[in-house]
Amino acid sequence: MKTIQGSIEAQMRRLWLRRNKAAFADTGLSRRPRLLVDVSVIIRTDAGTGIQRVVRSVWSHLKLLASDEFDVVPVYASQRRGYCFAPVDFLSKPRAFEQRPVGVKKGDCFLGLDLAAHYLPKWGPQVDAWRANGAKVHIVVYDLLPWTRPDWFAPATGERFVAWVNSIIRRADQLLCISEEVADELRALMGRVSADRRPRIGRLYLSGDLAGSVPSIGLSPAVERILDLAHKTPTLLMVGTVEPRKAYDRAISAFDLLWASSSDAPSLLIIGKPGWKTAALQDRIRQHPEMGRRLHWLQEASDEALNHAYTAARAVLIASYAEGFGLPLAEAAMHQRWTLVRDLPVFREQRLPNVHYFTDDSASSLARSIEAIIRLTKRGPPLGAELPHWSSCVKRLLEEIGLFEPALVTPKLLAAAES
Repeated sequence: MKTIQGSIEAQMRRLWLRRNKAAFADTGLSRRPRLLVDVSVIIRTDAGTGIQRVVRSVWSHLKLLASDEFDVVPVYASQRRGYCFAPVDFLSKPRAFEQRPVGVKKGDCFLGLDLAAHYLPKWGPQVDAWRANGAKVHIVVYDLLPWTRPDWFAPATGERFVAWVNSIIRRADQLLCISEEVADELRALMGRVSADRRPRIGRLYLSGDLAGSVPSIGLSPAVERILDLAHKTPTLLMVGTVEPRKAYDRAISAFDLLWASSSDAPSLLIIGKPGWKTAALQDRIRQHPEMGRRLHWLQEASDEALNHAYTAARAVLIASYAEGFGLPLAEAAMHQRWTLVRDLPVFREQRLPNVHYFTDDSASSLARSIEAIIRLTKRGPPLGAELPHWSSCVKRLLEEIGLFEPALVTPKLLAAAES
């Protein structure tokens, strides 16, 4: 059945490409260059993960920094339709899907901001046509984990990701990595992959500024009750989808030792959706004897709730085996919260003053590290970190792709972006 369905969809994609081929070149009147921003995933659903917070943040500040010299335009693709224009207000209104194919002129740029690994390779001929017509292609690379550690993901995810990596290496003019760690991994990967060309590697800098991310709002009574408990009881916060690489199982084993040994042991608050390949772990959390007492799991939480959680928690715990950046680390620093993290190069790279590292995640050793970070919180908050706000990150992004010059952005727009 899947083979038949896949063949039908492939044929429909070929028909769409053939029918709209002429539209891929913009032959209209002279106009300003455009930055075409891919929002293919978030236009349908906002999963509330770190990538969605990045997409919302970058998009909202790109709109503010558009000028008389260039326009910022959202675009999207789907399984059966290539890149079309999206409504500018797609974040604030019900999704209305336009079906007008995107055409380009020389001077236009495509920014693959959303992680749409399942779409871009399918519409490679459209992207190829854009490049032939003089457009530049810039793709954000959040991490390479489905390539380097396929065992952490569903097989279909790994297959789509391999196709995406091969496609962006072949088609992109620039790959924008969110950390030097990802950039180094990408350079190594490109050295092993056969290709006639090599895109240059740039950087998308990230912020931990939740307020600047067009945050979702809403606090249910159940969420308010849990946040109130976190305010009253020493609580560690973990943020992220419950998936294999986040090591929630190691954290819970450490807390089990603490809870068994003391009635004053800290609580654990998890904010993250149920993920993949962790069914047994999810059952363990739901059926845990401390669930609802000293263990709490918010599977659906707005950014407003997340912001309150950072404020309520004594400290943040990041036990991940690997990350492309680690947005909760920057968000914790913005909230002046001590953070206990696994000792990874990508975390060291951020050079934040609120971080303590652990290397041993055995239950007894990690439990001791948790006790140590709780003791540290009693001395007061960490030193403030000088982190960029999203406006600065987006200005640097525009510099990277050649669309930003100080003369192109008016003081009024800069003030709006900074506010």
